[in-house]
Amino acid sequence: MTKHISISQLSNAFRRAATPVYMLDENQTLIYFNPALQQLVQCEESKLIGLTCRYHVSSSPLHHEIIAAALAPPPEVLIGKPMKTIVTLDAVRQIHQRYADFYPIATEDAFVVFVFLGEKDVSNEEAAQFFANQNGESVETVQAHELHRMLFSLQRHQAGQYRFEHLVGNAPELLLAHKQAKLASRSSVSVLIWGPVGSGKGTLAHAIHFGEGAEKSAGLIPMDCRVLSPELIESTIRAVYNQHEKRENTKCRTLLFSDIDMIAAELEPLICSILDNASENIRLIGTSPFEPCTWKNLEKLAQKIGVIAIRLPGLAERPADIPVSAQWFLEQRNRMSSVQKTGFSAEALDLLKLYHWPGNLDELADVVRQSHESAKGTLIQTADIPIRLHHVRHAKTVKPKTEPIQLETFLRDMELDLIQRALKSAKGNKAKAARLLGMNRPRLYRRMEQLGLIEPMVSDIPDFRPIDSE
Repeated sequence: MTKHISISQLSNAFRRAATPVYMLDENQTLIYFNPALQQLVQCEESKLIGLTCRYHVSSSPLHHEIIAAALAPPPEVLIGKPMKTIVTLDAVRQIHQRYADFYPIATEDAFVVFVFLGEKDVSNEEAAQFFANQNGESVETVQAHELHRMLFSLQRHQAGQYRFEHLVGNAPELLLAHKQAKLASRSSVSVLIWGPVGSGKGTLAHAIHFGEGAEKSAGLIPMDCRVLSPELIESTIRAVYNQHEKRENTKCRTLLFSDIDMIAAELEPLICSILDNASENIRLIGTSPFEPCTWKNLEKLAQKIGVIAIRLPGLAERPADIPVSAQWFLEQRNRMSSVQKTGFSAEALDLLKLYHWPGNLDELADVVRQSHESAKGTLIQTADIPIRLHHVRHAKTVKPKTEPIQLETFLRDMELDLIQRALKSAKGNKAKAARLLGMNRPRLYRRMEQLGLIEPMVSDIPDFRPIDSE
């Protein structure tokens, strides 16, 4: 006779088990996890239970929110598909990679996901081998899961406390910008960040200001030099200066001048004076789409503000970073929506890499938003991507029509044009025109006859040349 197990017995079994176990409801809310998982993630039960686990890499400074994101099931599980994958858990002092078995269970009135984690960590080599051997999944789904893992690594090692957020990638220019920003965040020197529109200058400015922690910051005051009047900017600068300059051991306040190259020229002496005399209590950060050497009427400011000058590359300059950047924006849409997507199909990523991205990261974020809303499945396909990107691909595949060049006709037209110009310059004087063309007058006449510019000359002198005999 079959012996039934009660819910309390099952709960007690999970509680005593060495295997980390947790449960999610239909809203992806964490409703249960056992002591083994609590010990693994080093997070209190009271902070985790009730959190929603969306499929994304979290940039939150709060440990329990980072863990909740890491425990999120792949979007395929939410449509009823059991799945085995690898999850990455940030336990503050240690990173754990564990196998995870997701079992969705649906009844008429409930939907629950049981998750069992492995008892031992998985090495990077084992993880790579696992994804390489995923024969039961499509190549595109496996690649999307790998991008998710890569994104976690980039966020931890490149962003971390500096909050670089969507400035992820491995392009040398971007890695240099990260290093410069980390250096700037540890001091109060003035910083200039320049790069094309939408490249993330504002994000980097905030990362520099908050890099050493909010407890050391007295706040950031943004001022848009394209919009604000010179009077308002000046009064703000003087107020901040008077409040902080004379005080010792106060927190550092940052004045952020967006599009500083557009600031009124009459404010240049005031800002340069602060740059020359300000203490560690005040920091100035400027952003601009243009290299400082091109600023007009602000040469002195251009020289002084960039104690650390950081250039952010455009997205088209680092096409290899487009897949991971797109994955970042997609997972941020996951974080804000109950609709979860895994990633992009290979063709969709190819389409994104073909585009020239004049709006850079801002435009990519908008394209991903529209694609996320349009996609029906867990993977974003090319049909889900806005039509303007398809036009670019079509334009690149259409070869321009080439017409054959008739060399003799081309040379004749060119010579005709030159002779006409010379005659016009010489006011009709053929001897002068011939000198301008570097030839003698008889030769010019012959060419003019051959080109139809003058009628052939008829000579009155008899031709006494012998006639060839037959």
